[in-house]
This record gives sequence, C-alpha cells and structure tokens, in this order.
Amino acid sequence: MAKLGGSITVTASDLYTTTTVPEHAVGALAWDWNVGKAFRYSLIGTSALVAGNLIQEAVRDTQFVNMTVGTAAAVGDAFIQVTNGTTTVVPTQYKYGTIHIYTAGTDLIGDEYTVTGVSGTLTTGGALNVYTDRTVRYAITTAATVNILPSPWAGVIQAPTTQTGIIVGGAIYANAASTSTIFQYAWVQTHGQFNVLSDSSTYAIGSDLGGPCANTAGAPEVFAAGTTHQRVGVARQAQASTHGISMFLQID
Repeated sequence: MAKLGGSITVTASDLYTTTTVPEHAVGALAWDWNVGKAFRYSLIGTSALVAGNLIQEAVRDTQFVNMTVGTAAAVGDAFIQVTNGTTTVVPTQYKYGTIHIYTAGTDLIGDEYTVTGVSGTLTTGGALNVYTDRTVRYAITTAATVNILPSPWAGVIQAPTTQTGIIVGGAIYANAASTSTIFQYAWVQTHGQFNVLSDSSTYAIGSDLGGPCANTAGAPEVFAAGTTHQRVGVARQAQASTHGISMFLQID
C-alpha cells in the first residue's frame, strides 16, 4: 500500500556530512523551519559536486524510455515485468523513481507507480521485475510500453552548460563522486537563501535566475520566459563574475 510521509525535521546526521550508506530515502525532504531552507537527500552521481554550484539530475538514459512489457501484469501483481535494453541495471538505481505507462495500447495513460526495487536479469535484453509501491491497479498488457525514471535526486551531477536533465538544487558543500562500488549520499539545498557561483551573465537584484548557464557549469543565468531554460530562483545580488552571490532558490 502506498503511504504518505511527512518532511524530515531531524536528520540522521549533520547536513554537511556525506555517508556511503543511505540514512534516508533518496529524495526525502527536510526543512529548516527557523531559516526557511529546504533540502533533499541525494545520491551523488558520476561527477563531484562543487559548493555553491547548481546541480541537475542524472543524464537521461533513453534505454529506459518506451520499454516493452515482457509479460502482462494482472490487477494485484506486485511487480511489472519489462524487457531491458542494453544498459546493465544496478538493482537500487531506480528505487524511489517511477514507472509509468508510455504507450497505452488498451492500458491507462496516467497510471504511475513508485519503484521500490528491481530484480531479475539485469543485463542486456533481460526480464526485469520492477516492484512497485502498491499492487497493479489496472491490467497492463504486452501492447503497452513503459518508462522508468530514477528519482530526480538519484545520481545528481554538476549542472552542465548544456542541460541534460532538470536542475534539482544547489550543492552546500563539496562532495566526491560515487563510483561503481562506493555510493556517496548527501543533502542538497532546494529552497531558501543560497550562495551561488556567479559568472559574467548579466542580472540584477530581483532578476529571475535559471539554468543551465551556457558559459559556466554550475552557475545560473538570467531566466527568459519562453525559452527551454528552467527557472530556479531569484537574485538577491547583482552578478559579480567569479564571486559567490546570494540567490533565493525556489525549486521546492
């Protein structure tokens, strides 16, 4: 059964401590109500995080879009079986992510589940059993295809100059990258006053800021409506190239 949980008010460790064993669910939300800041518990990805830099979710792997349903799922099943592409799956990488109907067939677009785990044959062409937070509510036939997406906070990286995913927060301290054998877990900030790297992009106090910045990885630039850039907050200081300036993050 799917259940709701409240935001975290007491974290298992200090906000500025990195661990190699998860202490909260990836994506868990914590608020510092005293100063109006919000944080998300994150799995660090394949690039180290730099303090004061914006970060984005992991680069989207298209192998997990439009996936074939290998065996039909009946109402009440605990998992959905899909056929893997050519990317070997790490069993925990999609935990707390989502699986949803992409191509309907006779199935329901809008049907979406939180992933609680993956088992089965994890290599090329294998049958993946994707376990869900609740039993299957509508029958899913082999005419359907599905998408599997990780949590936005699973595998976070420095925001590149060309956006390859959504921006999900800012790094409050430096973090080493995860490796294939050692995972790094840390809190990243998503709301409130944040000290961010400024480049030479032109903006003033009160300017809407967005990403990515085409000039400097990890920095924001002025947000322009109608573009493909993502708005992430508001400048509290004018730009000052190579300096840290104050912005108000508004991602959560």
